[in-house]
Amino acid sequence: MGTSILESLLKVSEKAANIARVIRQDEHLIKLLVQEKKGAEKNPRFVQDFKTLADVLIQETVKHDIGSRFPDIVNHIFGEESNTFSNVLGDTITVQVQADQVATAALLSTVCRSVLSGDTQAAERLALEVHRDLRLEDVDMENLPQLNLPLEQCGIWIDPIDSTSEYISGEEAKLSANDIYKSGLGCVTVLIGVFDRVSGQPILGVVNQPFYTQHGSRWEGMCQWGVKFGDLSKCSASLLRNMEDDRAKVAVLSGSEDPNLKCRLRSAGYVVAEASGAGYKQLCVARGNADLYLLTKGSTFMWDTCGPHAILRSLGGGIVSYKRVLENGENLEEAELKYGANHTAEEQCSASHCNLEGIIAFRDRSLVHELVKILRPS
Repeated sequence: MGTSILESLLKVSEKAANIARVIRQDEHLIKLLVQEKKGAEKNPRFVQDFKTLADVLIQETVKHDIGSRFPDIVNHIFGEESNTFSNVLGDTITVQVQADQVATAALLSTVCRSVLSGDTQAAERLALEVHRDLRLEDVDMENLPQLNLPLEQCGIWIDPIDSTSEYISGEEAKLSANDIYKSGLGCVTVLIGVFDRVSGQPILGVVNQPFYTQHGSRWEGMCQWGVKFGDLSKCSASLLRNMEDDRAKVAVLSGSEDPNLKCRLRSAGYVVAEASGAGYKQLCVARGNADLYLLTKGSTFMWDTCGPHAILRSLGGGIVSYKRVLENGENLEEAELKYGANHTAEEQCSASHCNLEGIIAFRDRSLVHELVKILRPS
């Protein structure tokens, strides 16, 4: 049962990537299937915050596929988005995966029909991806560990499309430093994390990068995973590369991060790389392109960090509260992020799921100790 949850998460993450690619390849369609978030849905960091039909449909597909196969966890699958979606013309639907492809297509056509002048082809293609039975060869299933996770006490956080603004803009990826993308479709990720509801620890993470490589007009993705449960630490083989000892240390940050922080890091010998997308920046640390990801603001949420956090833990790293480590002097174990949910799976998420104190993501704990000496107020 434990191994099949990992297999299922890998498969549904690839299904999510397919949905994201189908919507993204139609420029006219994606501009119409966008909704601006308001009120509690909106991230206060952004002047405007958006979600697309891809966000909502991916989230509901993950809930459907995982919940139907693993009933022990069905009431504890949480996501960033509400499942109500309105297109730019005001058509509103509650997105739910139906019993079969035809019924799901009929539901989706409600929001697609008016913006496509009666053409339901887009709805039918999306429904096909939602109900597609992916083959094992469609997903890298090599060397998956034998797991025995206590699913009855686990929960799942989903960020269906992280870096939605980059997804909507559809721009080509632009490099920052050390093979890190500053912006563009390369910064878009699908984030899925399993956490223990008793301990609050993230134990299994899957990150899918739908727009990893491009072949003409066709995109291919990259999916990576990690598990840290008890004495077991295992991750995608591609994450196990050794860090280069002779290169300068790299810190990846948001472009809007405090200029003083960037200056102090550079003065300490760090290369500062700017990048979009919280999920992507954490992935850069997991892959070894960056040594640290620092965020001083409370602008990430549990759905942003749960999956990548589990992967980093599988590599001996983690994610801690920026404020509690650098300002309060807590040790890394005390300051490590914990996960939970104070609402039902059907209710809208709230600010209580925000990582209010900022975050530091890392693979090497010694670098965090060095960082404290560089940045802690004297």
